Amino acid sequence: MHEFLAKALNGIIIVFLVSTMLSVGLSLTLRQILEPLRNVRLVISSMAVSYILVPLIAIVITRVIPLEEPLQVGLVLMSMAAGSEVGPKLTGIAKGNIAFSVGLLAAQLSVTIIYLPLVLSALRPEVQFAHGKLLFKLFATVLVPMALGMFLKARHGAIAERLSPLMHSTSTVFMLLLVVVVVVLNHAEILRLVGSGAILAGAAFVVFSFIVGHLFGGPGQDTRRTLGFMSGARNASISFMIASQLFGDSKVLLMIIVTTILFLLILLPTAFVFRRRAIQ
Repeated sequence: MHEFLAKALNGIIIVFLVSTMLSVGLSLTLRQILEPLRNVRLVISSMAVSYILVPLIAIVITRVIPLEEPLQVGLVLMSMAAGSEVGPKLTGIAKGNIAFSVGLLAAQLSVTIIYLPLVLSALRPEVQFAHGKLLFKLFATVLVPMALGMFLKARHGAIAERLSPLMHSTSTVFMLLLVVVVVVLNHAEILRLVGSGAILAGAAFVVFSFIVGHLFGGPGQDTRRTLGFMSGARNASISFMIASQLFGDSKVLLMIIVTTILFLLILLPTAFVFRRRAIQ
C-alpha cells in the first residue's frame, strides 16, 4: 500500500495542478488581465515584492530560526513560487482589487515558470536536473491549462460555465487527496516537525510576506490589500511539483504542506477582518 501511494503521488500532484490552472483560466478574460497591468509602477513593485523581497524574507527566517536543511529548502522553494490560485479568492473576501489580483496572478504565473527553475539552479548548483524538461512540464501543466480555460471562456462561454464548477471541485478533491496521501506516507515525519521550528518559521514567513506586500501595494487600500494577500499566499501546486521532481527528502515537501496550511489558517481569517472593516 505504501509503495502504491508513493507511485501515485506524482500523478495526484499533476492532476491537482492542471485542474487548478484550468479552473483559474475559466474565470479570466484577456481584458481582465491587461487592464490592471497598465499601472507600470504598481506592476514593477509587485514583481519586486514577489521575486526579491519575499524570497529574502524566507532566507532571513532560515538564518534566524534553526531548521534542518530540507526544511530550509522547502520554505525557500515555496517563497519563490509566486502566483497563488487562492490569491484572488482571498482578495475578493477582503474587498480588495479583484481585477488587479487576477491580472497579477496571470503575470506571476508567467514569470514563475521561467524564474523559479533558473533561480533554483543558481541557489543550489549541486542539484542536477534537466532544465528544459522541467520548463516544458511547467508550461504544459500551468500555462497551457490556464490558456485553454481562457480560450473556452472567451469563445465558448456556455462550456466554460459548465466546466468551471467541475474543475473547481476536481482541484479541491485532489488537493485534499494530495494532503491525505502525503500525511499517510509521512505521518511520522510530520509529528517530528513539532518542536523543529518549522511551524514558527512558516507562520513568520506568511505574516512578514503579507506585511511587505501590503506596504508596497501603492497608495490605494484596495491594491495594498491585494498585494498583501498575493504575497502572503504562494503557489503550493508548483512548489509540490518541483519538490517531488527534484528533491528526494520528504521533509522538503512536508515544509511546503505545513506552510500551505499556515497561510490558509492565517490569511483566510485576515481576509474576513478586512472585509468587516470595509463594510463598516
